[in-house]
Amino acid sequence: MTKKIVLLMSFVLSLAMVLSACQPAATPTTAPATEAPVVTEAPAATEAPVVTEAPTPVPPTPTVDVMAQLIEAAKKEGTLVSYGLPDDWVNYGQLKQMLKDKYGIIDQDTDMSSGEIIAALEAEKTAPVADITDLGLNYAKIVEDEQLSQPYKNSHWDEIPDWAKDPDGRWSAAYWGAIAFTVNADIIKNVPQTWDDLLKDEFVGKVCMKDPRSSATANMVVLAAAIAKGGDEKNVQPGLDFFKQMIDKGILNGVKPSVANIQKGECPVSLFWDFDGLSAKKENPNMNIQVIIPKDGTVAGVYIQFITAGAPHPNAAKLMIELEYSDEGQLAYANGFVHPIRTSVTLPADLLAQFPPEADYSVVKFPKDYKALDAAGTAISDGWALIQK
Repeated sequence: MTKKIVLLMSFVLSLAMVLSACQPAATPTTAPATEAPVVTEAPAATEAPVVTEAPTPVPPTPTVDVMAQLIEAAKKEGTLVSYGLPDDWVNYGQLKQMLKDKYGIIDQDTDMSSGEIIAALEAEKTAPVADITDLGLNYAKIVEDEQLSQPYKNSHWDEIPDWAKDPDGRWSAAYWGAIAFTVNADIIKNVPQTWDDLLKDEFVGKVCMKDPRSSATANMVVLAAAIAKGGDEKNVQPGLDFFKQMIDKGILNGVKPSVANIQKGECPVSLFWDFDGLSAKKENPNMNIQVIIPKDGTVAGVYIQFITAGAPHPNAAKLMIELEYSDEGQLAYANGFVHPIRTSVTLPADLLAQFPPEADYSVVKFPKDYKALDAAGTAISDGWALIQK
């Protein structure tokens, strides 16, 4: 092959390669296997609906004023029937007057002891009479067992300690007091400061208390002594042993403590609640009455409130409960010298000054097992009968 022919062939081949490079690449008919598919529009199932105009606004649900409805219903009932809420007990007189002044509801009270209240509620189950009452925490188990109450949780329910209320709302505590010595210091020169002080010869025939078998207060007095002597609601024997010494020495004089008996000088030393003593002190400003929280220990008495199971005036009862737990109601209790269960309620300085110093209450024990407290009451009553012999 001649050199000219070779050059001609080489030129033709080069021209073909140049022309091939200038042509556009062929468009593939399908995407490569590793390439993500191209989506040109969203699937119908996931496509948001097109809103062409704003939806018609829905008016808010009206707020129901539950308290206003309760007040209206209670006013229609117009009456509250209570057991064991006398005017002079922890300032119930003022609370009932508030109920009347604010809502026009009249209270009809029958003064009863705790045992009488329980008996009446049980006897009247088929034809209820009472709407509301007030009992010691030690009766909470009976209230539950005998189904004597109906559930209701007041507006301040969350502020009540868990141990001081039934989780289902069948009862709750509104206030507490402490067992104390109320001493007429015009007669007693050496004012007792401890339980052991009461065993001194100078107190023979000068100490008053009720019978623990019939008085819930006296029953708690024995428990207070038990606590001071190392016992508790599950071991009341130290308290019974202490009072056995009191009886053997003739220290108890058999007179029931009361404001009248203190005034007459028949009860130089009274064993009952601090609020009883403080009330006596206020009523007799010319007497040197001292209320002593025993330094070796004592017990708190917590009082529960509830609406009776078949309350004829349930709305009036609920309104009374609301009043008792309100700021105004808790302050009314404090003016009866008991301690409000709601610690958020601030007491005026002049009122606090009428109580023993707050530090004195540091020795007060709160029994929180109401079932054990119920059993303790029975043990004290049974044990008292034995130490009398």
